[in-house]
Amino acid sequence: MREITRQTLEAYGYRVLLAADGVEAVTLYSKHQHDIALVLTDMRMPVMDGSTTIQVLMKMNPEVCIIAASGINSNNGVAKAAGTGVRQFLPKPYTAETILRALYHVLNEK
Repeated sequence: MREITRQTLEAYGYRVLLAADGVEAVTLYSKHQHDIALVLTDMRMPVMDGSTTIQVLMKMNPEVCIIAASGINSNNGVAKAAGTGVRQFLPKPYTAETILRALYHVLNEK
């Protein structure tokens, strides 16, 4: 899923950094924070889940733009993600069009 998303985003001109889990995502963000416009995270990841990853990223930068995705489509999950500062929530499976619209919306809402 990560690889397909990366290929799709790069095909539309986005530069992408991939992380295998939340710990790697936080490490990449700490090294490249000033070059990263948006974080797309899954809510269920190994090592450090999406909720914890989002909390750590928000402590590092309260203004970080985050889109969260999850295959567990529940109102509780959406509410929990929204409460953590997530700008948009994508239920999986999502299409290329859906993710591109979400990215455009979040990046242009400033």
